[in-house]
Amino acid sequence: MSVQRDYFWFRLFKTRGIGTKLLAAIARMLEEQRLHPEMLPRSQSALSSQFPKLAKILNGKIRVEDQGKIAADYEEFKRHGIEIIYPGHPDFPSHLLEISPILFVKGQRKLLTTDGVAIVGARNVSEKGVRIAQRLAAELADAGLNVVSGYAKGVDSAAHLGALTAEGTTTLVLPYGIKELRQKTAFREFDWKRDVFAVSQFNPDARWLARNAMARNKLVCALSKAVVVIASGPERDARGKMSGTFDTAKTALGMNVPLFVLDPVCFDTPPQGNAELIELGGSSLDAVNGIEEIVTRISAKRVKSTEFEVPDYSVQLFIEELKDIVARVSAKRTKCAHFEVPDYSVQLYIEELEDIVARVSARQVKSPQEDIIAQISAKRTKSIHFS
Repeated sequence: MSVQRDYFWFRLFKTRGIGTKLLAAIARMLEEQRLHPEMLPRSQSALSSQFPKLAKILNGKIRVEDQGKIAADYEEFKRHGIEIIYPGHPDFPSHLLEISPILFVKGQRKLLTTDGVAIVGARNVSEKGVRIAQRLAAELADAGLNVVSGYAKGVDSAAHLGALTAEGTTTLVLPYGIKELRQKTAFREFDWKRDVFAVSQFNPDARWLARNAMARNKLVCALSKAVVVIASGPERDARGKMSGTFDTAKTALGMNVPLFVLDPVCFDTPPQGNAELIELGGSSLDAVNGIEEIVTRISAKRVKSTEFEVPDYSVQLFIEELKDIVARVSAKRTKCAHFEVPDYSVQLYIEELEDIVARVSARQVKSPQEDIIAQISAKRTKSIHFS
């Protein structure tokens, strides 16, 4: 991936006056005009002349006096082994554009596009709650699902560790900058590069803030096919403090992400928030047999392929589109807007596309939805590929 693109998005992220909405707007403009950052003119006058809408957004925001510090921050950021995932990056999930257009990550990047289930709950959960969270996470891992949580003490850590102990994978959605990530003692025995993915939507240097902890709840839900609540307090406690778990659950409901709430009778002292969330629309989850229900619900949802997406309108039109791409790349007249030309050679890329055309034409491939559902149900895979 071009360093120019990486730095372009990092610079925009660090520029004062450019937030989530403007980053998303810039990404949409580039996509609409089939542009990559390195194709943009360097001079302000040329940018204004050729791309006036984009220039209008950027005018006056990128200050000369800030450029040195941003460049230094970028170099330090790279020294820490941090990667940036941005709109147009092959691993960027398009549905995150309006939620978090820039992600700072470390670890197993493929988990960003692997089907996952979030397990969330109180920090001060009972020992029984910890055991249930660990067991559910292990069972989800056995079902080939990635376990998503927030890396806090209590339920979050129990969920992460349950998945890893079962030789599964887990995603840590951080409420602070990724440079603040520290490996907890209980996690040190596991292979972080292979089985752990850490992601933050915040400035890499950002410290923990309550508002950030609440803001990241939407990202937790967006990275998950379902959300499981182990134990939640009421929406607000006696002092008026908002429950992060309750907020995550309500966010899931608002985003139409299936919400499962552990049946309060599982506990000696039933968590007040669990009953309230079930009343709001969460599905009561049995601690013993709940995994089957979660997997069934996920399987029933319409899931898209993580690599090549067959358009809804018809297989035949898809084939025609691919043939057109082959013709245009063969003539070296353009880069495809959807599939990036691999580095190794244009000829190999053409051969790959021709093979896809042949396989889809021959109907040798199941629809992405059917294939994913079958694989999850059979518990045979951790990542879904168009094969």
